Amino acid sequence: MRNNIRAFGLVALVMMTFTAPVWAATDPVTLSFPQGGHFRLTISATNPNMIFIPGDKIKAMTGPMGAMSDKRRSGFGGVMFSTTRTAPFTFYLETELGQVVAVTATPIKGDGKVYRLLGSDPVERPEVRKWESGQPYETLLIALNKAALTRVMPEGYAPIEPLRDGINTPAGLSVSPLQAWSGHALRIDQYRVTNSHAYGVALREQDFWRKGVRAVMFEQRAQTLMAGASVSLLVVRAQQEASDAQH
Repeated sequence: MRNNIRAFGLVALVMMTFTAPVWAATDPVTLSFPQGGHFRLTISATNPNMIFIPGDKIKAMTGPMGAMSDKRRSGFGGVMFSTTRTAPFTFYLETELGQVVAVTATPIKGDGKVYRLLGSDPVERPEVRKWESGQPYETLLIALNKAALTRVMPEGYAPIEPLRDGINTPAGLSVSPLQAWSGHALRIDQYRVTNSHAYGVALREQDFWRKGVRAVMFEQRAQTLMAGASVSLLVVRAQQEASDAQH
C-alpha cells in the first residue's frame, strides 16, 4: 500500500551527516563498496592512518606479518594503523555485522589518510528490525520523518550509498543523489531535484513515486519549482525493492 505521510507539518528537510572525530585537516575520503569488495588505496608510510565504516565496527584487520607497525581500534569502531613498508600490500577488514573488505594499500610519504567506507548493499541489523516491526506501519513512517526533521536517525540506521535511479523523474527535472541511510525493511534517500526548464514546474509528490516508494517529501512546501531552482527531496522506500532495482 502506498503511503504518503507528511509528518508534523514538515517544512524543512534536514538530514543527519555522520561526523568523524578530528583527525586531519581535510575531510575523510568517502568510498562505497559491495559486500566482499576490493579497494586500492594510498596510505601514509610516515604517519598514522584511519579507516571507519559508519554504523558498523571493524573487529579484525589482518595482513602480512609485520606490515602494520601499530594497529588499534578507535572508540567509535574504526581502526588506526601505521606501516613501515614502502611496497604495496593487501590487508582485510572484517566487521561486527559481517562485512568483509579487501584493501591493497600503496604506502607513500605524507600526511595520514582517513577513509570513510560506505556499503552499497544493506546488512542485517537485528536491533533495527525489532524497532521497525514493533510499531504500526504509519507510525513508523512518521517516526522516520521526525528523525529527518530533528537530525537524529533511529538507533541502528546507518549511512549507505544512495540509489542513483531510485525514483521516477518527471520530464524536464534532473535528480542527483545526495546521501542515504539504511535500516532493516526501510531506507531513506535524499536527492536534489533541479528544474532545467526556462519556466516553473509544478511540484507533486506523486510524480516521483515508483515501485517500493513509501513516502515522498520536499524540503519546502512549495507548489512550483522555479526555472533553474533546486529543492531537496526525501524518499522512504522498501529496502528489498530498492536492492532488487540495483541488481
